[in-house]
Amino acid sequence: MLPIGGHALLLWFHVLGACTWIGGQLAVAVVVPVLRGEPRLAAALGRRFQWVAWPAFLLLAATGVIQALDDGITPTTLLATSAGRTLGVKLLFVLLSGTAALAHTLTPPSRRSARLSAILGGLSLLSAVMAALFGVVIAGG
Repeated sequence: MLPIGGHALLLWFHVLGACTWIGGQLAVAVVVPVLRGEPRLAAALGRRFQWVAWPAFLLLAATGVIQALDDGITPTTLLATSAGRTLGVKLLFVLLSGTAALAHTLTPPSRRSARLSAILGGLSLLSAVMAALFGVVIAGG
């Protein structure tokens, strides 16, 4: 049996955060349309998801920074290599995903239409999926 070392645990926590962030958004996106007739229930679902979504996002960010530092990536070397440039694109998608989700979270329900919610939620989910794709590319070498 192969040993479970620090790098494997770090990557495992990163993947666990990604599964929660992306999978949770996907689950909410599937369930919320069913709850259109129950806006209070849909809002409660969204609020409850935030309790696991934001810690997962923070876990992703923290483990991502640790992995980048372990790999010798610094802001000055980020664009110097193909892997660094790929990481840069991944980071843009991460930023877009988090920003769209934060905008959704911070927009008061009285000012948030179903259309705006769908746009921000879709943008966050799509960006997160793209960040995961670029993460796989980086991990694959």
